[in-house]
Amino acid sequence: MMPTDRTLGVGLVGTGWVAASHVRAIQANPHVRLVRMCGRQEARAREKLTRFGADVSDVGFTRRYQDLLDESDIDIVVIATPNHLHAEQAVAAASAKKHILLEKPTGLDVRELIRIRDAVRRTKVRTIVSFVLHYNPFVRFAHWMREAGWLGTIRYARFQYLSRILNEYPGWSWVRRADSGRSHLLAAGCHAVDALRWCTGLEPTEVSAYHTRFTKGYQWPTSIVVNVKLGRRAVGQMVSSTDFMMPYTFGVELMGDRATLVDGLILWKDTPVALEALRRANPFPEVVLREARALDGSPAIRVECEMPASADARQHPFQGEVNELVDCIRAGRESHLNVFDAQKTMEVCLAADRSAARGGRPVSLPLIRP
Repeated sequence: MMPTDRTLGVGLVGTGWVAASHVRAIQANPHVRLVRMCGRQEARAREKLTRFGADVSDVGFTRRYQDLLDESDIDIVVIATPNHLHAEQAVAAASAKKHILLEKPTGLDVRELIRIRDAVRRTKVRTIVSFVLHYNPFVRFAHWMREAGWLGTIRYARFQYLSRILNEYPGWSWVRRADSGRSHLLAAGCHAVDALRWCTGLEPTEVSAYHTRFTKGYQWPTSIVVNVKLGRRAVGQMVSSTDFMMPYTFGVELMGDRATLVDGLILWKDTPVALEALRRANPFPEVVLREARALDGSPAIRVECEMPASADARQHPFQGEVNELVDCIRAGRESHLNVFDAQKTMEVCLAADRSAARGGRPVSLPLIRP
C-alpha cells in the first residue's frame, strides 16, 4: 500500500487493560487519532478503560466490529480481544484493507495461522504483532549484543516466562479456558519463544516438550519445558509457567563462544569483554554498563536498565510498537514484527504443545510450508 503523510484513524476492538495500554500509546503518537472503539457495553467499556488509565471521553463507540471495518476514517484496527477471537478479526480487518496491530497470540492453530497469512499477503496491509518485549531496553540490548558479535556464535539460549496468575487477572474468565487461552505458551510464554528467536537470530528446527499441571482453575497444563534445536549446532530451551511462588520473572540467557549474557550479567572465560569498548559501542543511552563480579569473584559486567519485570500490561513498552507500525504505514514498508514473522513464533508454540501432548515426542519445524 502507498505511503501517506495524513493523520491515520484508528479503530480499537477489545476494551480491557491491554486495550488501555494501546490507547495511551496511540494518543501519544501525533500521526494517529483514535476514532472509535468496539465493545459489548459502552458504559462498562468506558469505565474499564478509564480505570486502567486511558482517556476515551472523546472516542466513539460501537457494539459491531463490522462498523470499524466499514468506517472510511479508520485506517488501522487494533485487535485486543480474547485470544480465540484474534484470527477471525484479523482476517476480516485485512480483507477490509485495514492495517493491523494484533495482540498475541495471532492464531490458536495451524488453520488460523494460514488464514491470517493468506489474507494479509493478498491485501498487502501493514501489520505488527504485540510482542512488546522487543521494545524493552534489556531485551533490545541482548539482541544487539548478539547481532554486533560481542557474544560470538550462539551455542545455547534459555528464555523463561514465569508467573503466578490467578483470578485477580483481568482476563481470568477466558484465559484459563482451553477454547480461548488454549495453553500457557500461547497465552503468555510465546513472549519467551519470540524473544529466543529474535535474540539468537536462529530458527528452531525441532522441538520436544513436557508439560504438567499444578495450579487449580486452569483447563490446560500450567507448566511446560521446551527443548529446541536451533539451526545446525545450537540448542535452546524455553520454560513457560504460572505455577511458581515468585513474582513475574522473564529470564534471558544467551551463551556464545566469546561471552555469555545471563539476565543482567555479562560473563566470559578466555578473552575478557572490554568494558570501555563495549560502552563506546553501546547504542542505547538508557543502558548503563558497570564493573561487577561473578559469584566466584571473577570479573564481569553488570547491565543496568529497565528489565522485563512485570506481567502488568500497564508497565509494558507499547509505545514502541505503535510508533513502528505508524512509521511503516507512513513510509510504505514492513514492520520487523509483522504477522509473517509472528507466525514462526506461533508454530514453535503449537509444535511444543503437540510434543508435550505426545509425551515429549519430537516435532519438526516449520509446521507450515511457504
